[in-house]
Amino acid sequence: MKWGVVTLALACCWAAGAQATTAPGILFVSRLVLTDKAILIHGDKFMTRAGIPRYPRGTDVRYEVSNRGSRPVTLNILGSSTGQLRPGTRTTILVYWAQRGKFAFRALPSGPRIRIWVD
Repeated sequence: MKWGVVTLALACCWAAGAQATTAPGILFVSRLVLTDKAILIHGDKFMTRAGIPRYPRGTDVRYEVSNRGSRPVTLNILGSSTGQLRPGTRTTILVYWAQRGKFAFRALPSGPRIRIWVD
């Protein structure tokens, strides 16, 4: 009988002490503006002083992407693609940041780059 009580107490302590490393269900919205020379991010609360977004792991971000450049480009971030985005058009992509690391993406063909960090 004593072992059952000890096992139950340990199970309760373990369950209470477990912490989630991600926060599912949180969606952030950021605007990405593609120009011929840069990818600008507006409305991102995770921006560092160096101008690099730094998201917690498990973050969902809906990017509202607009092309203000002079040529068509495609932006692919972790498999979420804008498709070919002609000048003056916009679209949205949804990205789930599941892995920690430092990432760099480029608008194709040979467009500007964006760097993103995930903690």
